[in-house]
Amino acid sequence: MIKEIIPGHEYECVDANVGVVFQNGAVPDVGRNGWQNEEMLEVMISRLRFLDSMFPCRENAITITKLEEALLWQQKRTNDRKLRGVEGKHEV
Repeated sequence: MIKEIIPGHEYECVDANVGVVFQNGAVPDVGRNGWQNEEMLEVMISRLRFLDSMFPCRENAITITKLEEALLWQQKRTNDRKLRGVEGKHEV
C-alpha cells in the first residue's frame, strides 16, 4: 500500500516502511532534492529488464515497451521546455 506524504513529491510504501522522494521545486532555485520522473522510469525499465531476463513473458515485454514510450514522451517534454527557455522554471 502506498501512502502519499507530500502530495506529488513524497510517498511511502507502508508495508515496507520505505519512501520515495521526488524533486520538490525548480532545480535552479532549490537544487537537487529528489528523483526526477525520468529517473524513476529508467529504474523501472532496468528492473523489469532484469526480471524478464530470468522470467521472460509477454506482459513484461509490453510493460517495458510502454515504460520506454513514457520515458520518450517525458524526454520530449523536457527538450521542448529547453527550446522554449522555460526548463527549470515554474512556467508553461
